[in-house]
Amino acid sequence: MKERDEKFRREFIDVWDDGAERDAPFITLGLEAVLRDYYGNLLDAPPPFPVKEKSRVLDLGCGWGRVLKPVMDRGARAMGLDISHSMLLATRAHLKKHGHRPPLLRGDATRLPFADESFDMVYSLLVLQHLSKENGREVFREVRRVLKPGGEAYIRVPSRFAPENLLFAFLQFVSIHVFRVNDPIRMRFYRIGEIRKICRGLFSTCEITAHEFRPPWNFHTRRTWHIILVPRCLHAPLRRLSDRIERVANTKLPFLKHFGVTLMIRVVR
Repeated sequence: MKERDEKFRREFIDVWDDGAERDAPFITLGLEAVLRDYYGNLLDAPPPFPVKEKSRVLDLGCGWGRVLKPVMDRGARAMGLDISHSMLLATRAHLKKHGHRPPLLRGDATRLPFADESFDMVYSLLVLQHLSKENGREVFREVRRVLKPGGEAYIRVPSRFAPENLLFAFLQFVSIHVFRVNDPIRMRFYRIGEIRKICRGLFSTCEITAHEFRPPWNFHTRRTWHIILVPRCLHAPLRRLSDRIERVANTKLPFLKHFGVTLMIRVVR
């Protein structure tokens, strides 16, 4: 990682190590793990992309192995990489319980410890949001390097213009620049045009779909994260409405993509 200093890098890793030891699923999923009326059971959800049997797959930022498990259930020869040693311990325990023993490596996504053209697929879900934009661009270059010709990658990032993310970005700005709160895993948001510019020249194909059209659940502060503003009786109807908007945004009205909470980027080398 290209960061200001080693102290910042150490603080970044410590946040994830500490989170893994306290509650890895909550640290990586947050409210999404408990709002099942809206999200379903994400603790045992299928991967949000197709998986080919016997393909060589890299989970970039595997966390505690939530997605790695269903990927391996589908017969992929997968491995996980994460910057947190404690997260990898949680991954090993989770996958062992389900009969999987994949290779797991502690490493930095901006300097992948793999040879060129090593994988058929790479995926990274909401990892780049915690890296600087400079590091994010380096991750895209590394993903391209380790993919085989014709290999594909799925990278999920938060969208810049979703109402939820605009509110989060504002509160984060106030927290960091007004109250001077140290936040080594601050969020970064991406614009669709920005993604296309990063991928231009690296990949033969770049497809972007938008997901999760929803209002803010809360004020995203350390004191209010657990307070759900949207009544529970509205969660299921909101999910149906989100799915409807998602289908339209990704087919008939592409300008709506800008307002999805997350963007899934599919690139082909």
